[in-house]
Amino acid sequence: MPTTRTTDLHTGGCLCGTVRFSVSGEPTGGNHCHCGMCRKDSGSGVSTFVTFPTATLKWDGKPAEFESSPNRFRGFCPKCGSSLTWRHGDYNDFLDFRLGSFDDPTPFKAKKHLWMSTALPSFAEIDPDIEHIDQSS
Repeated sequence: MPTTRTTDLHTGGCLCGTVRFSVSGEPTGGNHCHCGMCRKDSGSGVSTFVTFPTATLKWDGKPAEFESSPNRFRGFCPKCGSSLTWRHGDYNDFLDFRLGSFDDPTPFKAKKHLWMSTALPSFAEIDPDIEHIDQSS
């Protein structure tokens, strides 16, 4: 993952600025998700997420959520619709943030690919040296 110090503050938000967030420290994970739902939600061929503990999270404005499948929630700005987060309802101690929602996404790097069984061929070869997993939990 990144070469950040535990005191580093990372900020981000939506396109219109209604929803802003900050998290601190190092992320606990990062992945490229190739599932069809993430492709639809992001409007892209692959969606990249960075995971942080919710204990370090501060919101300025609150995202709305959509339950895209049982106990799986996608956060977005209620004003502009920007996709911001994904979370599993059973693991509320962690939140996945869309890489593009950070003001400076350059410190972060994905560690694995998820849902390779549904990957579009033109996106399956990005970051070829990290772990590739057929599905995800």
